[in-house]
Amino acid sequence: MHRFSGVVVVGLSALLTACGQHETAQQGGGAPPTAQVTVEAATLQVVPINFEYVGRLEASREVEIRPRVAAVIEHRYFQEGAPVKAGALLYKLDAASFAAQVRAANAELANRQALLAEAKLELDRNRALAAQGFVSARALDATQTALAVAEAGVRTAEANLANARISLGYTDIRAPLTGVMGRALQVEGALVSPTGPALTTLAQIAPIYARFSIGEDARLALEKQRADGTLEQGRQHVRLVLADGTRIAATGTLNFSDYKANSQTGAFDMRAEFANADGALKPGQFVRVVVEGGQLPDAITVPQPAVQDGPTGKFVYVATPAEKGMTVALPHPVEVGAWVGGGEPGKGTGRWVIKSGLKSGDKVVVDGMARIFFPGMPVAPSEAGAEPKAAAAAAPPAATKP
Repeated sequence: MHRFSGVVVVGLSALLTACGQHETAQQGGGAPPTAQVTVEAATLQVVPINFEYVGRLEASREVEIRPRVAAVIEHRYFQEGAPVKAGALLYKLDAASFAAQVRAANAELANRQALLAEAKLELDRNRALAAQGFVSARALDATQTALAVAEAGVRTAEANLANARISLGYTDIRAPLTGVMGRALQVEGALVSPTGPALTTLAQIAPIYARFSIGEDARLALEKQRADGTLEQGRQHVRLVLADGTRIAATGTLNFSDYKANSQTGAFDMRAEFANADGALKPGQFVRVVVEGGQLPDAITVPQPAVQDGPTGKFVYVATPAEKGMTVALPHPVEVGAWVGGGEPGKGTGRWVIKSGLKSGDKVVVDGMARIFFPGMPVAPSEAGAEPKAAAAAAPPAATKP
């Protein structure tokens, strides 16, 4: 116990001695060291701004290929995953029974046409006899009715023949659009029908769609910024960033914005269209959708390293003139807004938009913050891109180390 008390007494004595030395140095007129820093003047400017969302690619059109008649598959003509043109033959179904139906319909039509010819002859004969008084009006009416029935029979036979030909044509299953074939779900020899499973799928990926959502809070914030004039909406165009960070050079356009929020997510669905002529983009890929074209008028931006994290939030050092011709570094609490200039916060060389805390003309310290040991420390600022100023002669050499 006595030993511990002795340690405490020695520690307090050392602390009081150090404080006394500090006060003596200040009374003796010793100046704190001067830090070499680089500053950048805060400037109001128009800042292009992008909005980034998580999205997923999908085919602009995707259809299931199904048979329209019941028959056995005779042959498959496409390669799975290969591109096809609209109208290309995909499947050939057994057409024997449908060809027989066409022949039967042709025969029925010929029979009906013969009956029609006979009815016309009978009507002409009865008209001549009726003019001579040998045929009653009732008999003449009956032959006219028989002619009408024969004409209707011909039309029915023609319709049956057309229907049989259509069914025969359905045995050739062709691509309804230009796209990429999916996996074959039915093979040769399988009996297929309109009510059975699909044969395969066909997707059009040129153009391709990027579907994404914007949250209700984000949408309201954008609308408020546009109403306040703090965000000007220019001519929008869209870019894509793939999962590995690759930025697609081609640009797209927004072609759909839902008028209502999704009841399950509370977000608004959006869609952008990309030409994708080379087919490099595939449905199902997750992407980052970057909407460009907005701009912030009268905005101040600072480089990422200039923004520091403190106990009460983010701040920047501002080189401020002080008495005796000195310049000191004072912390200014700031509120950051959008991230601009590319990359990601903490990983790139982009800049933060400062929503509040700075004014035009402030000299923001952008390099050398590690040399500032306490708020109000004297600094020797040099403009970014200019040759650094020489350190003050009164500063000891050890004090200038970063």
